[in-house]
Amino acid sequence: MQWVKYWLFTGLIFLFFQVVIGGITRLTGSGLSITKWDIVTGTGPPMSEETWIEEFELYKKTPQYHKINAGMSISAFKWIYFWEYLHRLWARTMGFVFLIPFLIFYRKKLISNHLLRRLGVVILLAMLAATFGWIMVASGLVNRPWVNAYKLSFHLCIALSVYTALLWTYLEYKNGTVVKMIGVTDWSSFIFLLVLWLQLFLGGIMSGMKAGLFYPSWPDMNGEFIPQLVLNMSVFDVDEWIHYDVTGLAPAVIQLLHRSTAYFLFILGLALFYRFHWRSQVPALNSAARWFMLVLITQVILGIITVIMCKGNIPVMWGVLHQAGALILLTVTLVLRFEIKNSPF
Repeated sequence: MQWVKYWLFTGLIFLFFQVVIGGITRLTGSGLSITKWDIVTGTGPPMSEETWIEEFELYKKTPQYHKINAGMSISAFKWIYFWEYLHRLWARTMGFVFLIPFLIFYRKKLISNHLLRRLGVVILLAMLAATFGWIMVASGLVNRPWVNAYKLSFHLCIALSVYTALLWTYLEYKNGTVVKMIGVTDWSSFIFLLVLWLQLFLGGIMSGMKAGLFYPSWPDMNGEFIPQLVLNMSVFDVDEWIHYDVTGLAPAVIQLLHRSTAYFLFILGLALFYRFHWRSQVPALNSAARWFMLVLITQVILGIITVIMCKGNIPVMWGVLHQAGALILLTVTLVLRFEIKNSPF
């Protein structure tokens, strides 16, 4: 039974780095470097100069090449190709790491019906994430030189849903108990989790719109706490949100919402920490609350540094750390909620 636990934990590690590699792929502008979706034949990388040239010629037909990377050398193309290829290869490897042990454990009857149902949800979400990943990439191969911000955010949230489902499954299996994630046993952690998901969605849109480049300052937004562009209601129009890279209104609104939601989460997080660390006598809850607060503070600091460093270009290192921090914050929040629902307090 221990091997099943190790297998589930390994899956979590693979999923974590899949999201991180996806962040690097996005921030380096690598996501559109591979223009085909060959699940089997696309497993191997180009092995000759001829095949590299063929891939490069396909990339030259994309809007990203013409509008952003015109004149790019083939060596520079190989660099962005590497990250997209690694992102896809990691996903394929993750599939084998999951499937082969699953078949072994299932044959040996080490997987209960409850665990089987949980894993079925994980598999369905993973298939949805892969499908939406290609839909997202395809959105950047026509007209725009980058992927659609909304589709990117949906893809991110579906990927995080896979991670959430597997993490909760792991926690249940590790503790030998069945706990419902959804349900209002505790209002404070339930609200925090809901708002955190909203924040993750806003963060995905903000990243896709490159909204950090518009207001690279803190605590103000280029000298204003609410940009005048946002206050000017007359410029609100559906086209502003479709063509968000034209006027800058949508990026301004999204960044303002992302900041405001972060402040709300921090205040609510302090309340959670006070309740489950200082007032609780349950050691597991105390420990989960300490980790939760540490990660929350770190994530806020990373967010501030990232937006301040967005002067001219999105800082890859800080952007990746901020995205990884968001995933870790989701992790400790789910662990805290699990302990809350699993503890008598």
